[in-house]
Amino acid sequence: MKKWINSLLIATVSLGLTAGLARGQGRAAEKDELESRAQTVNALADKHGGMKEAMHDVSVETGVPLELLQKMRDQHPDAGAAGIMIACVIADNAKGSPEAYLSRHINGKGWAAIARDNKVPLDKINGRLDKLEHDLGARAAGRGDLPATGRDRNRN
Repeated sequence: MKKWINSLLIATVSLGLTAGLARGQGRAAEKDELESRAQTVNALADKHGGMKEAMHDVSVETGVPLELLQKMRDQHPDAGAAGIMIACVIADNAKGSPEAYLSRHINGKGWAAIARDNKVPLDKINGRLDKLEHDLGARAAGRGDLPATGRDRNRN
């Protein structure tokens, strides 16, 4: 009977440790994925169009005034368009200040952890990054200079 209880106790502890490790690996993968996405979008912004156009896209997508985004960019010159976008999305969902979330990231906390702490779904952030990436890619492909009607500017 004693051996059976010890075996049961060991099995329970093993399962608990395994579940904890699996959850930790899942969080690490989320962090790596979000950080990788941000780097990809930032590289695209640097390569095609520059930060001015990217900041305009972030402003349009998030509703945050361009002046505030520029102020954030001036205070944190290493923050890319994707980081500023992520900070704004988290702030919108958590009802906080985008500057506070950007500062947390600059000070070493990962975007996935910040989002998780504020109960912001990563799918929402990835969706906004998808849109920003699409807008930057469209501009790079020459489709970003059409007016809202979709008509070519040189036609009447």
